[in-house]
Amino acid sequence: MEPLSESAMTDQNEYGEINQAIPALPDRAGEGWLSTLLGHNIRIRTHGRETDNQVTIIECIEQPHSPPPVFTRHEFVEIFYIRSGMLTFQFLDKEAFQAPAETVITVPGWKPHAFWNDTSDPALVTLVCSPAGLDRFFEASHALLQRRPPDFADRDEMAAEMKALR
Repeated sequence: MEPLSESAMTDQNEYGEINQAIPALPDRAGEGWLSTLLGHNIRIRTHGRETDNQVTIIECIEQPHSPPPVFTRHEFVEIFYIRSGMLTFQFLDKEAFQAPAETVITVPGWKPHAFWNDTSDPALVTLVCSPAGLDRFFEASHALLQRRPPDFADRDEMAAEMKALR
């Protein structure tokens, strides 16, 4: 895919609206990135507060050889767009499958699911959540991790603190 030209980033569409390209991700985590307990690097592209809490958009770098997490489920809908790399994805009642770049996976609310990266290359994912809320969870958990780095010897206490963020 060719990068957009400078003029293409500011062209007006037929309605007079200006089309602006989202800047490309840097090669590695930098300013604006948040860390998670599971080692993800995430960046919030659209906060829920910007959309009246209707939607949030998050970018995630899934590191190579990430371990399969426990199945998660929650009330909001998630749409995963694998921009580069590959993820292994699994719903609780289904076999795991490979999701290469350009794959879109929609997860209904309350559907148990898990994803991880079995490959040697990082995977870049855009995640759309509706309604919003995951953005606030990631911001709060990042702040907690900055105050107190994880002590895996005291898993129960850390789990209780993370659960309180929900």
